[in-house]
Amino acid sequence: MRLSRSSRNRNIRRYTLPQIAGIVVISAYGISQITTPTYALLTNVAATESSNITTAFVFPSTVDHIANQASEAMKLAAWQREAAREVLAEITDKNTGSETAEGRIGGIQEAAAQTREAAAGAAAFLAELQGYLTRSQLELEQQVNEVNQRLSPYEVDFYQLTAAQNNDIPVFEQLLSQANLTLGEFQEMVRKLSSIRRVDAYVQAAYHQASTAAEQARSYADETSLMHTEAADVIQGLKEAEKKAKLEAEEKAKLEAEEKAKLEAEKKTKLEAEEKAKLEAEEKAKLEAEEKAKLEAEEKAKLEAEEQAKPEAPAPDANPDSITVKIGEKQGVF
Repeated sequence: MRLSRSSRNRNIRRYTLPQIAGIVVISAYGISQITTPTYALLTNVAATESSNITTAFVFPSTVDHIANQASEAMKLAAWQREAAREVLAEITDKNTGSETAEGRIGGIQEAAAQTREAAAGAAAFLAELQGYLTRSQLELEQQVNEVNQRLSPYEVDFYQLTAAQNNDIPVFEQLLSQANLTLGEFQEMVRKLSSIRRVDAYVQAAYHQASTAAEQARSYADETSLMHTEAADVIQGLKEAEKKAKLEAEEKAKLEAEEKAKLEAEKKTKLEAEEKAKLEAEEKAKLEAEEKAKLEAEEKAKLEAEEQAKPEAPAPDANPDSITVKIGEKQGVF
């Protein structure tokens, strides 16, 4: 049964200053004085008549755990990015060949996949918190609307009440009377609004943490993917450089072989020419020797013939008194 306005005014005046001061404390500390982080966030109030117990749709530890999971996903993405950096450094080392680099690029590819998965996980946690945030903001808006609907017909603002409660008790009492509110009703209004604001503040903090983690994880995933692209480009460059070097080496070897063959051919030709010249010289010398021998033989024969053709000198006569008579080819000694 609702009391008349005069009765309510008398009830208000029964509260002593210490009691009013207690209400001021509750309003001043607001969010921090409603619950501790170990209890559920109280929203969507549905109090029973006997116990005035309120329901809760999420615990602070729940949203905190979700935000921490997003942060852990970000840390995993960061770790995978660093692993990819190390592999990329090995691939870009000047002493690394394409074959070795191709064997290492799989590490970057795996790291890129892990960072994408971690980023997706962080985004999923953020989306879950987005649901809580949307609900908390909706409930806060609804509660503010309910307060305004309750007070606006009396041209009283909730913040006027809380300011007067903190600074001017007589004005506070006057505003309560003007708004046709009991102190208990006002306390309940403060409690509900403070509870919902606490929910919204806590969920917003968790959402901000998860949002930062998700954004950073996505950045790590993009960076790692770029590392994979860079590594692939490096390997392609190594292959082209090695192919070019191989062709140049083959061309050099070909030229060297041709030059060597040319020199060998020239040397062979020279040797053959020398050998030919030597043989010719020997042949010439032989012919000359033979010619000389022939001439000498002919000369000798000629001399011998001439010698034979010469008349023989008479042999010394044992008889000095004998007379030698040569008639024709015969001669006689007498």
